[in-house]
Amino acid sequence: MKGIVIKFLASSVVLILLFIAVNNFLCTPSGFAPEIVGVKKSEIIEFNNKEIKLSIIVSAKNKNDFNINVEDMFVYIVNNTDTIGNAERKEKFSIESRGTADIDFSSMLITDKILKLLSEGIDTLNLKLIGKATANLGFISLPVDIDVMFKVMVKEQLAGAIERDTKDSKIIEVKSAGLKKLSLGESVVDVEFEIMNPYGIEFSVKEYPSTIFINGKESGSGNITGEIQVKKTGTGSAGIVSYKLSNSKTLTSLFNSLFSRKLEYETVGNLLINILGYDIQFPYRMKGVLIKI
Repeated sequence: MKGIVIKFLASSVVLILLFIAVNNFLCTPSGFAPEIVGVKKSEIIEFNNKEIKLSIIVSAKNKNDFNINVEDMFVYIVNNTDTIGNAERKEKFSIESRGTADIDFSSMLITDKILKLLSEGIDTLNLKLIGKATANLGFISLPVDIDVMFKVMVKEQLAGAIERDTKDSKIIEVKSAGLKKLSLGESVVDVEFEIMNPYGIEFSVKEYPSTIFINGKESGSGNITGEIQVKKTGTGSAGIVSYKLSNSKTLTSLFNSLFSRKLEYETVGNLLINILGYDIQFPYRMKGVLIKI
C-alpha cells in the first residue's frame, strides 16, 4: 500500500512539473521555443536546367536557461506568393542555453521559375523561408515557426559558381597550343580548346581578351576568333584563342630557345560568358607547353 502511494505521489509531481513547464511555454510572452532570427548566409553552390542548389545558413536563438535540440526543419522558399523551392534539415542540432547557433541546410530553387524572374532583369531575389521545425525540450516536443526574409544575389553568385567550375576544368579543356607562324615579321600562337556544358542550359562564350606569356615573358595579346555558342546537350564546342606575338626582343628569344628547350606559355585575361541572360566576366588563365613548328 505504501509503495502504491509513493508511486502515485511521484507520478503526481511529474505531471504537475510537466503542466507547469508546458503552461510556462505556452503562456510566457517570450516563450521557450527557439527563435529563427534570420538568414545569415545564402549562396548558389551549383545549378543545372532543373534546379539551383543553395547553401543556406540561418541563425537561431535560445532564450532558455537550458539546452534545446531542434530537428526536422522544413521550409518553402517563397517569392511573393509563389513557391519557387524548398529547404530541409533532418539532422538534430543543439542550441546552448541563452545562446545562438548557426544552422546550415540544403535547399533548391526550381530553375524554370528562376529563369522567368531573371527574364525581367532582376539581379537580386528577395525571398522568404516559411515552414516549421521541431524543438525537443526533453519532456515535450513542440513546433517552431519559421518565417524570415533573405536575399539571393543571383548574378553575383552565378558568376562565382561558374568561375569555380571553370577553374576546376569543368567548362574549358585545352586541347593543344602551338606556334602557327614564327618570323620577325609576324608570329602567331593558337590555343585550341573545347567547351563543355555541365548545366544543360544554353550559353555562349563571347570573348577572352588576354595576354600571353612565353617562358615567363610577355609576348603578345589575342582573343577568341569568334563568339562560341554552347548547346544544352551533345558534344563539346570547339574554340580557338589566337595570339599575335610582338616585341622584337621576345621574338629573338623565341628563335634562340626554339630548339634548345621547351616553350611554356600562360595566358592571363578576363573570360566573358553570357548565361541566363547575364553577361558574366571573371579572370581566367590557361597554361601549358607550346608545340613547336
